[in-house]
Amino acid sequence: MSRFFLLSIIPAAVSVAVAAPRGNCDMPLPNADLRHCSFAGKLLPGLNLRGARLDGVDFSNARMPGCDLSDTRLAKADFKWANLSDCVIVDADLDHADLFHTTFDGGTLNGSRFTGANMFGANLNELKAIKVDFSGAYMKDIAMEESDFSNSRFDKAFMMRAVMIGSRLHGASLRHTVLTGAAFEEADLSQVDLTSAVLNGAHFNDAQLVGTRFTDAIMANAVFSGARLEALIDPPPALRKLLDELTPDAD
Repeated sequence: MSRFFLLSIIPAAVSVAVAAPRGNCDMPLPNADLRHCSFAGKLLPGLNLRGARLDGVDFSNARMPGCDLSDTRLAKADFKWANLSDCVIVDADLDHADLFHTTFDGGTLNGSRFTGANMFGANLNELKAIKVDFSGAYMKDIAMEESDFSNSRFDKAFMMRAVMIGSRLHGASLRHTVLTGAAFEEADLSQVDLTSAVLNGAHFNDAQLVGTRFTDAIMANAVFSGARLEALIDPPPALRKLLDELTPDAD
């Protein structure tokens, strides 16, 4: 009986052991619970908060270049105007975070989640963001140049006037995404799913569109000058007409 009793309490002991300890806001450390802290306006270069609990924490106007926020929980955190350039933010949870004009330039966001986040005017240039989930995010006027968003998800995001010049989106999903006036010049959109996307006035000049899906896409006045258009799936009438014009008549 005593042996059975000892075995039965082991899971409870383990769950207590892995609970994140309450952290010191003045000396924040990885794997700590820092939900009671505020880092608004602070200069924290190279800060390592890997694995920390940071849900709802205020980082507005903080300057944190070179930080490590991997495996962190940052749901509903406030990063308005924060500088996170060159940061490593892998497998982090930023669902519904406020990222208004936040700078992520040069960083790594692989595997992180930004679902429902406010990313109006944010900067995501020259970074790696592979298999990132941006579903439902508000991304109007966002800058995303020369970055790798391969196999990421942008379903139902609002990306009006998003700038993705020279970026790689191979295999990404942009289903039901609003991309009015978006700039895709020299971007790689091969095997991208644009089902029901709104592409009115979008620019695809010199872009790679190989095996790209356009099922039910809306694309009035979209521009494809110099684009590579091969093996497209369900191109709408306007795009089919363009393909016919590009195909030389058989002798």
